[in-house]
Amino acid sequence: MTAVLALLLLPAVAGGAFAAPAVDPPAPTPEGAQLSARPGERLTFTVASYLPGRNGDWVVSEIFIEHGTLRMNDPVITAVATVACDTPPGVYPVERTGPGGPAKTAKGDAWVTVNVADVGEAERRACPGKVAALPPDQPEERWPAGDSWPQSPWDVRTFQPGEKVTPTVMVQGYDQPITSPGFTSKPVMRGTKAVVTARAVIRCDAEPGLYEVRWVGRDDVWARYRVARTDDAARRTCQDEAAKAATGQVAPRLLGAAALAAAGVATCLLVRRRRNTFR
Repeated sequence: MTAVLALLLLPAVAGGAFAAPAVDPPAPTPEGAQLSARPGERLTFTVASYLPGRNGDWVVSEIFIEHGTLRMNDPVITAVATVACDTPPGVYPVERTGPGGPAKTAKGDAWVTVNVADVGEAERRACPGKVAALPPDQPEERWPAGDSWPQSPWDVRTFQPGEKVTPTVMVQGYDQPITSPGFTSKPVMRGTKAVVTARAVIRCDAEPGLYEVRWVGRDDVWARYRVARTDDAARRTCQDEAAKAATGQVAPRLLGAAALAAAGVATCLLVRRRRNTFR
């Protein structure tokens, strides 16, 4: 009996012994590593998220259809690039450069190399269709939830209608307004010269989807965010500043009308009493 009881209690005592194992984050791509690939194959490159200044860097090689861009994908930074279908077999260098790629006159050191396999004619003919079927590269970044927003123009966070958010920026933007179709107003960035913030409120009637934020008077996109989809009940209870202002304007009008009506009734009653008194 004791043995049976011990077996029944084992999962509780062992804790996570029977739980699904935790998924480890992908390991950074080792410096100097040699990767293997076939024409039309998509490669993923990874660097540690704690390395400063890597987000936005390019991953370039002559074998890529288009350069890859390193983007925060918490807990690492990743980039994807696809090997061109007409790449001859061989070993090719891959460089990690700043945004814009390497200077035309400069030749950088290889970060890693890629050994492209020799494939037959049938596989090469099928390669363009294979590439066309690949999902598009995702520009949105996933930053740690505790980091201020936005960390980059593609640091897309999700907000609820009516939610108050705090855009934050370093060094620039003091006393300057920002604008977005999903905001109830054009908040002004205020604070110290080093860090400035604003309080923005998501409109209650903002449709779910992706929205852009710009500095007033500028065309470039400074930030992006996503408005979450909500049900009808949440929409009805949502109160943004515009709704509150409208409610605040209607209430005094109703109170004023009620007061005038009450005063009119009181006046009529007073006149009737006086008439009855003098009869």
